[in-house]
Amino acid sequence: MSLTQAHHVFASVSEGGINTFLKALCTARGHYINYGSSSFVPTTTAAATNMGPIPFPGVPGGIQWAISLSIPVLDLFPSGGASPLPPTPNTFNLHTQATIRIGCATWQGTDKGQMTPLTTVLDVWALGEVVPHYFGPGSGFISLKVDQVLLTGIQPNSLERVLECLLRMALAAALQNVNLPFHTFSLGAFQLILEQGPEISDNQVKVWGSI
Repeated sequence: MSLTQAHHVFASVSEGGINTFLKALCTARGHYINYGSSSFVPTTTAAATNMGPIPFPGVPGGIQWAISLSIPVLDLFPSGGASPLPPTPNTFNLHTQATIRIGCATWQGTDKGQMTPLTTVLDVWALGEVVPHYFGPGSGFISLKVDQVLLTGIQPNSLERVLECLLRMALAAALQNVNLPFHTFSLGAFQLILEQGPEISDNQVKVWGSI
């Protein structure tokens, strides 16, 4: 069967190409993967996003926190590594490290006292899929959707589930800023009108269409 099947055009983006794109995006716009309250991120910059502390009764100024993700690395189906959450057909595996910080504070009454930063680093594995978004013929983009997050070696299991949910939400929020426009797949001066896909196989995101 022709590579284009019943369509006029076949195009693809390789695993390496997507990871190069992710590295460039997250390096230039670190605020997509770094978040924290004012004790850790005083203001929003290109490197990090300032957010409010966690309000809690009796804690002056609220609980200070920060979450940072290392630049995610995608592994498209079929798996090319030893992941505990290997990709299945039409999915990708993602690996990152999450650094979680809280400000451990002591206080007397309204006196804020001292704050000691406490930090932990977790290996995060995720499974996801690509989702197309259409604006019209030849116009749109492909986004990355996180379906599952896996942490290993966390006990008890209930704590593991809490942390997996927390990091799935954080990772999904970060990846919503990662979009591969259809022109990434375009051929020279021709614009791809997506008709089938995207599909993930052979370490590529594949699309079929017309021009």
